[in-house]
Amino acid sequence: MAFGVVLAPLPGPVGVPFVLFGLILLLRSSVWIKRQFVKLVKAHPKWLRPVRTMLRPGAKIISLVWLQGLRVERGVMPKRFRFMYRARQGVKSLFKNRFSRASEDAA
Repeated sequence: MAFGVVLAPLPGPVGVPFVLFGLILLLRSSVWIKRQFVKLVKAHPKWLRPVRTMLRPGAKIISLVWLQGLRVERGVMPKRFRFMYRARQGVKSLFKNRFSRASEDAA
């Protein structure tokens, strides 16, 4: 966690994964920190529920990060500047076209 704090001033979110990994280790090993985390989740459920969801065994972290990115984008950016939704639609159409061609070739 200290390594992530040292890397935090660098441009970009370089230190964030290290800080999150350190917090996960602390949450798994300390009863006191678990209690504090539960209190925080009850006080701020919209902010900390995704973190709690990622801590569960078998969590699909990539989809959770994508959903949080969409939520942040929707809350912060005007509609004309949002890019994540359009990027998802472009990727979906690319795969749809690729798989439809593959099924036509097989038939």
